[in-house]
Amino acid sequence: MSFAATENADGLDPQVRTEIDYLLSRVQASGYVFIRNGKEHNGTDAAEHMQRKFEHFLDNGDIETVDDFIDRAGTKSLITGREYLVRLPDGTEIPTAQWLRAEMAARRTTAAEVGR
Repeated sequence: MSFAATENADGLDPQVRTEIDYLLSRVQASGYVFIRNGKEHNGTDAAEHMQRKFEHFLDNGDIETVDDFIDRAGTKSLITGREYLVRLPDGTEIPTAQWLRAEMAARRTTAAEVGR
């Protein structure tokens, strides 16, 4: 499954779109367990769910930044309010939003170092 946008008809900044697509691809390829409402999901299922939420909030004009995406699509269930979690290889469970922010920070740091 590819998350790359084929066009930018939604008005979202292309850099923001690229970074969101990157995060979705990281979720999908992570091999981690994502926990939503107490149920375990693989990366592909989690990424598809976040993609659907992203599209919903984007259509409503609620996403302009990567942080908006994380806050709306990667933080908690709209129905139950339960926080999304990711289980890391060592068994530690952390909030998915925390993991997404760390992934984005690492990407931006790497990009800045390459750009020097």
